Amino acid sequence: MDFRTVGQYLNKIMGWAVNASAFGAASIVVILMAMVVADIFGRKVLNKPVPMSYEVGAFMLVFIVFMGLAYSQRQRAHIRVEILTLRMPPRLRAIMDLVAFTLGIAIYGAIFYQTFKWSYHSFEIGEYVAGLVNIPKWPSQFAVAFGALLISLQFISDWVYRVVDLVALFQKSPVNEVAEVEELPGDAVAEPAISD
Repeated sequence: MDFRTVGQYLNKIMGWAVNASAFGAASIVVILMAMVVADIFGRKVLNKPVPMSYEVGAFMLVFIVFMGLAYSQRQRAHIRVEILTLRMPPRLRAIMDLVAFTLGIAIYGAIFYQTFKWSYHSFEIGEYVAGLVNIPKWPSQFAVAFGALLISLQFISDWVYRVVDLVALFQKSPVNEVAEVEELPGDAVAEPAISD
């Protein structure tokens, strides 16, 4: 099994996981919208707001943000400043992508590790937010760990694809080198070709 086959297999698994997570985040957005509308209607019309809507809404936002991170990475929807990278040769551009993906793996891997420990401790001691109903903290804390793990795995998938691209670029002679680095799976917009 070669490196490209491993990358394609990993990409297929990541596609399923990332899309499922994004669907979950979108579903929570719909629930949050319904809750906010009910709270506003109850507050303004019935003079009876939905209890704990602020606290529950804050917990839902954590799920929405962290469950959607990997999808944004997969679609290349995160903010990227490309003023320099678009003017670089394809090999250097691929190397810069590898550096960025490696940093992403390290940072989000550390976030996963710490938040998983933190959320597990919160689960063990039964930590909660006091209110009309005591809301446990650990589900939203686990959402941070899950989102960090998922984006780390997406960075690994992207890293594998860039390594394959880089190997292919180094195997070509500089005269015949194509200026376009292959798109990662999920790329929304292809990078423009820049001649060397």
